[in-house]
Amino acid sequence: MQPTPSLLNDPQADVAHTIWNYWTGLWNGTGRTDPAEFIVDDVTVHLPTFGMPPSSSLTTRDHVTGWIEGFRSCYRPGARFAAELGPWLAGGQFVVARWRFTGTWQGGVPATATVAPGTDVSICGVDILRLEDGRIAEYWLSDDQLDLYGQLGAAIPAGARS
Repeated sequence: MQPTPSLLNDPQADVAHTIWNYWTGLWNGTGRTDPAEFIVDDVTVHLPTFGMPPSSSLTTRDHVTGWIEGFRSCYRPGARFAAELGPWLAGGQFVVARWRFTGTWQGGVPATATVAPGTDVSICGVDILRLEDGRIAEYWLSDDQLDLYGQLGAAIPAGARS
């Protein structure tokens, strides 16, 4: 698959915003662009160890999109990721943004949540997306899972705070 032509052939294209819009469209369930257009098949993912699947379980574009769909399934339609700072293109190959997620939890993960479905939550994080040929090849996530667990009344596993 070739990278999206508008990203590489148009010198005026705003790569950071274009990739960010595709990425948040995927997370928000509003994207109309095939993930193959902006994520390489053998993507590398770096996730925090707390509250996340092992990074080694997310080694393909399909794994990543499945994980994102699983996350979205825990929240009512309308849950939203939005940039608070950025996105910026750094070093010609990294898209960086601080985001805020807001949504209404409807059950699922975390399984130890004690609040009733229908609880509104809000968390922040930072995504770093490394590009190769105009597509996401590597992804780093830093988010506040401890805050999310607190909002959901979920038990925090032993050792998570050390």
